Amino acid sequence: MGKTEVRLIRRPDWEARLVSFVESRSTAQFRWGEHDCCLFACDAIEAITGVDPAEWFRGRYSDRHGAVVSLRRFCDGGLEEAMARIAHDLNAPEVAPAYARRGDAVFLRQTNGTPSFGICMGAEVAVAALPAGVAMLPGALTLRAWRVG
Repeated sequence: MGKTEVRLIRRPDWEARLVSFVESRSTAQFRWGEHDCCLFACDAIEAITGVDPAEWFRGRYSDRHGAVVSLRRFCDGGLEEAMARIAHDLNAPEVAPAYARRGDAVFLRQTNGTPSFGICMGAEVAVAALPAGVAMLPGALTLRAWRVG
């Protein structure tokens, strides 16, 4: 028997769920394996679709080194390659960054060069922030984007 095909479909109330999710993380402490950029974005996707794109990662790391090792085991690459594989596995098509819309998954580099995975909120991208909370970054920093539902 083959693998079940997953397709991301936004829930009818996805927008309210997205706003509520981002607000719920506004004071969360940054913690590898709990509230980091990858899990933040995947948790947002789960909030709006009901599908957990980070199921494979959960419980596998608790520090930066463990996150890097997990990424390498998952896709033999880094954060960008992991997101591309997750998107592929979820049948989420890649779109030009300029066409990312609210609720889409994005890969960006912060102004300090740090790679991040976030969620498009319109003109801005929400990402897990250090030491806590959520940062809203300019959408112009987006390098790749994937349609979520």
